[in-house]
Amino acid sequence: MQLIELTEAAKAAIKQYRSQLIVPENYSLRIGIKQKNATDKGLVIGFDEPTDKDQHAEVDGIQMIYHPGQVFFFAGMVIDFIEKNEKKGFQLVERSQLNTKS
Repeated sequence: MQLIELTEAAKAAIKQYRSQLIVPENYSLRIGIKQKNATDKGLVIGFDEPTDKDQHAEVDGIQMIYHPGQVFFFAGMVIDFIEKNEKKGFQLVERSQLNTKS
């Protein structure tokens, strides 16, 4: 099992955005957590140039970078891409909830 997991919808959206936005080749997908309090966490995601402080991961050919101090936030979580009611975006979903998602 990989530390960082992506749904098929998330992988497709990332590849589409990378192509549409004309992201430089040396940039990777930066993922992180924005935490307002103990229970309110949000996903931060975008393309960025890696630094020497970043940890690196690759999922199905998608190069990702993240801050090493945030690694435990991704345990048991999957990054998904949702399109619902004219809204779309990436979100963190508990792996156990993916099978019950409608």
